[in-house]
Amino acid sequence: MKTMIKFLLLILVISPMSICAEKDMMMINECHNADVPAICMQCLESDPNSIHADHIGIAGIVINCLESHLHIITNNITNLSSKKDKGEVKTALEICKKDLSTNASTILSEAKTSLKTGDYDKTNKSIKLALGFPLRCMFNLKRVKFTSPQLFSQINIYAQLSDAAMRIIDRF
Repeated sequence: MKTMIKFLLLILVISPMSICAEKDMMMINECHNADVPAICMQCLESDPNSIHADHIGIAGIVINCLESHLHIITNNITNLSSKKDKGEVKTALEICKKDLSTNASTILSEAKTSLKTGDYDKTNKSIKLALGFPLRCMFNLKRVKFTSPQLFSQINIYAQLSDAAMRIIDRF
């Protein structure tokens, strides 16, 4: 009887560990094909729900990271814009702020909805379309000779997360 109890306790201890290991492997596999797997993994590890998520849930978590990152970029642009007087840079920052807070944000919401309804092609198209706004913003800011390594780094991370999300969804 004692050996039976020990065996059952051992199974109860090992089973959750193997499930967690399987979930970690799923996260690693989903992020493996991204250009920058570390960025994808960092995103997934930031959400405690990722260990319970399936493939679709993982894609949804990466889209949530995109939304959070878009919010950070928008706040950074708002802060930079408030420090500028009139001129080309101020105008470019204001256009960026409007495009990101309105257009890109709305399109990312559409991506989440499409993911939930199973329209994965539309999800990827929405992610790609939303990515165009921060990239165009960076291009326009560089065009008016404005540089912000922090902002441009945030936009590059957003692009890497977008790539990760699209690659994950492509494998559905």
